[in-house]
Amino acid sequence: MVFKKSRLLIYMLIIAVLAFAVPSIVNAEPSYAKYGRIAVQETANKYPNADIIDYKYEGHFSADGSRAEERFKLWLRGSGAEFGVRVHIFVAADSGKIRDIRIEELKG
Repeated sequence: MVFKKSRLLIYMLIIAVLAFAVPSIVNAEPSYAKYGRIAVQETANKYPNADIIDYKYEGHFSADGSRAEERFKLWLRGSGAEFGVRVHIFVAADSGKIRDIRIEELKG
């Protein structure tokens, strides 16, 4: 009888831990979310008459020993045309602070 109660208690504890742990994992932001918001804002500032209609994170790249790059591709619609831009956000590799942002229009 004591064995069944302790077993039940262990199962209940496991369920309680999982119930609190799983939602926090599911709701966690990806590591690039901060830079994604910046890429969208900088693009909106540069192209105020266009709507951003799509967004893709292309990845994290090593730029050189002291810098890393977060790269995004955004698709815009404005003045009856659609076009893409690539946003390069260069950050300090050790601190993650933004060092430079470059936006290039994609051809074809």
